Amino acid sequence: MNSKMNSKTYCKMPFVGFQATHKYNRLCCAAKEPKNKLNTKDFWNSKYLEQVRKKMIAGEQLDECTGCYKDENKGKISLRNHYNARFKDWGQKETPTAMDLDFSTLCNLKCIMCGPDRSSQWSKELGQIEKSPISKTEIDELCSISENVKHLTIQGGEPSVMPEFEYYFQYLKDNNLIQNIEIDCISNLTNVNNKFYKLLSEFKNVNLDVSIDAYGDACNYIRFPSNFEKIEQNLLSLIDRKIQVNLQISLQTLSMYNFYDFLVWIHNINAKFEMKNKKIGLNLSFVTSPAIYDINFAPIKLKEKFLSDIAKFKSSYSLKDNLKFNMSIRNIEKTLLSTHTTDNWAELERNIQTLDQRRNIKVTNYIPDFHKYI
Repeated sequence: MNSKMNSKTYCKMPFVGFQATHKYNRLCCAAKEPKNKLNTKDFWNSKYLEQVRKKMIAGEQLDECTGCYKDENKGKISLRNHYNARFKDWGQKETPTAMDLDFSTLCNLKCIMCGPDRSSQWSKELGQIEKSPISKTEIDELCSISENVKHLTIQGGEPSVMPEFEYYFQYLKDNNLIQNIEIDCISNLTNVNNKFYKLLSEFKNVNLDVSIDAYGDACNYIRFPSNFEKIEQNLLSLIDRKIQVNLQISLQTLSMYNFYDFLVWIHNINAKFEMKNKKIGLNLSFVTSPAIYDINFAPIKLKEKFLSDIAKFKSSYSLKDNLKFNMSIRNIEKTLLSTHTTDNWAELERNIQTLDQRRNIKVTNYIPDFHKYI
């Protein structure tokens, strides 16, 4: 096993499971779209997946995995690295032991950095035909190969508004499987669907990654048309549930305006969880596409304001137990001013103006200082 783990091509994912989506089945959420589309039931024992496993063990690179290779060549932690650290050595079974599920694009938000490929609300706004959800036949096929599942990752769209996930969870419960499964769920937490969360609480372990990128009205603009107060209320309602809550922060240009307020809010929310002997997890990632939202390309004055907010927070508060988050913040402090600032701002302003006209809103009603740091 050690020789496999030291390999630059070996990944545990094809040996434990795959991603089942409303469009096709593939190696994982980062893999390229497969040339041959196989149904869910046949994918696990297919000749295609058998060849993938043999090539990985032999040290051959796969075209489907170029995203991970590129990340690793840049010194980044790839999804391959994550899978190899995350999954236990369950041994290859006749059916999958881990699944990544993406049942539809159904969503109740239209985040500015998203699009119709991930959100049905974006499709509606642009007048496009919404993507079809996974069929009941495909979910039933998934049910038929779930007896050995130990780990699930679910995403969307917004999973809590998808009836397909409730159907699948109910199957797992009715067949006494749910209590043996760990689950990672990504949600915007604008909708605490009682049935969904009641079923979610029955899994063995639950990691709930809450997508939130800014404080107050800035959050409502970025993840339009969310309600920050409602998100906070929903977040606090989870304190007494058997759920590990993590804030998934996708840092982007519009997050930079009130970052001090956001950090103070995180500190205060975490304090409320600690009163119940629980702790909020913090995951920080960066929006790089569309490039207009990349913080590295923000105007120098906005970068300086953002760094000032971090310094102001650190002078009075601490998030000392969140080492990975703090390391990411320190890296930003070291490198942000040295990164190249471009003239992307004009393009961002045009994009924001188009969004505002289409949505009948105004960015300065949400982020009053939007034009201040140009």
